[in-house]
Amino acid sequence: MTAAGMAVKFQEKIRQWQPGMWNLCRKISKTLKQKGLGVLRVRVFIVAKLPDSVNIVDMATLWSLFVVVVAYLQLARAISSKSGPQIVQDLSALLSNGSEVILASDASYATAFTQRFSVSRPPLYAVAVKPALAADVRQVVQYALRTNVSILATGGGHGYTWSLSRHRGGIDVDMSNFNAIKIDSAANTLTVGGSVRSQDVAAALQAAGKELPVGLCMCVGYTGFTLGGGIGPYSGLYGTAADSLISAEIITGKGELLTVSAKSHPDLFYGLKGAGFNYGIVTSLKFRVYPATNAGQTIVTNMIFPGYLNGTVFELINSFFGPNQPKELGIALSVGYNEAMGGMVVIIGFVYAGSEEASTKLLKPFFDLNPINPQVLDVPTDQVPRVIVYGATLSGCNKNTQFVPYTVNLYKVDVPNLIKVVASMEAEVKANPELSHVIVTWTQYASAGFKKFADGSAAFPYRDPTVFVQINSYAPSAELVPVISDYAGRLRDRFQQGSGRSRLETYVHFAHGDETPEAMYSTRKLLSLSVLKVLYDPKGLFSWYNALPTLRY
Repeated sequence: MTAAGMAVKFQEKIRQWQPGMWNLCRKISKTLKQKGLGVLRVRVFIVAKLPDSVNIVDMATLWSLFVVVVAYLQLARAISSKSGPQIVQDLSALLSNGSEVILASDASYATAFTQRFSVSRPPLYAVAVKPALAADVRQVVQYALRTNVSILATGGGHGYTWSLSRHRGGIDVDMSNFNAIKIDSAANTLTVGGSVRSQDVAAALQAAGKELPVGLCMCVGYTGFTLGGGIGPYSGLYGTAADSLISAEIITGKGELLTVSAKSHPDLFYGLKGAGFNYGIVTSLKFRVYPATNAGQTIVTNMIFPGYLNGTVFELINSFFGPNQPKELGIALSVGYNEAMGGMVVIIGFVYAGSEEASTKLLKPFFDLNPINPQVLDVPTDQVPRVIVYGATLSGCNKNTQFVPYTVNLYKVDVPNLIKVVASMEAEVKANPELSHVIVTWTQYASAGFKKFADGSAAFPYRDPTVFVQINSYAPSAELVPVISDYAGRLRDRFQQGSGRSRLETYVHFAHGDETPEAMYSTRKLLSLSVLKVLYDPKGLFSWYNALPTLRY
């Protein structure tokens, strides 16, 4: 449908639903046209199912149905009238002596600036800047606002959503200088800079005898990890990383430097804990940390099962789903084709925050299936990502990867559907061997930790028992990306059929980039988060990473 056709259809609906809303949209459109801001497109996000026949008589009723109407301009912020050399000249004059500004086309960019994990559908830049101070970050944001140049902050460089490919020709804000880590053992706090990676956080916590949820991929930037919620094996004990956040320093989309906490800008503090990358660039975070469990040691148990046992394995996994999963137990599982074994295999890594004896007793039903090459490892907690599922997660730190991400949340373990999915995978891979690069991973953390915190305490929306399924695809060449993407997308649909939800829901950090905002942020939270977007990033400066809807001008 053309933009004009969409507009007509939208106008008809608005007239039917609420004359007041129609008049409001007319006023918005008129104001934007007066500013010479081009053609207005209107997108409607309906975040609660409406009956076929709707008779809304006043605005209160409209809001009670959580209908979010978002008007925005369909324009690429990316390229203003400023050339790359002009931007370099301008920023060099604005920033402190410790900052660096270069053209992204310079040879030194590839070695002196953080490069991305995935090169599949990446953002493209004209200029790269490495600010030395928070004040420099603020200068960059304010410059972008004045000149209509797009910006994108890089911490760990591990964000892989294809939505980033919409960023073209702007500024890469490399946060590498914000790499400090400080632990106050007496106060049980951790303060980290905006570019610190998960492996650095884990190592510092280990040395101090403390712990906090850290993910299974070591090279992920811990700030970005937290701003999407931040889930990991110890989430069963402590919820998300964001649940332990005390405060954050952020330069918002309005160019303001704010310290945000439960007492200072509490609305934005709520938004940061699950949707934080929509509102600005975070330069530092302060967390509450906890005494290390089991003297800082964790039991990791790895097992391999032939594909024909997948139904039995999933039945056992289901026995731990929801309230039956001990808070000390985290589960990481992968399903893929193994050429040496001539078929599908299921690989499981269990993480247990306790003794080896207790872990072995808990996992006895799995041992009774006579797994291939079982491992039981007693390791320092910060080493878990290096050994879980036989070290497979380390591949997530390889650079220049053609990564094709898809994901879906499961709210039940539908064993018959899972058996069908595995069978379909085997059939398709045997017919098309290039599809063997697609691996399904499954992370299942105890809900006890998530339930410690009220749903209204953070933007993170998924506190009910949830399995986070990722369809991790590593294309061996750019030419195979479309083929693998098509297959992985179909796999997502098959998993969705047994998800326990009628609509797709996903963890925002695992998202492909084609999901709706409702899928990533939930229908119940989308309205409040969108309002925060208007308040703290009214021009939509931070709208590249699985973004919230916004009025951009």
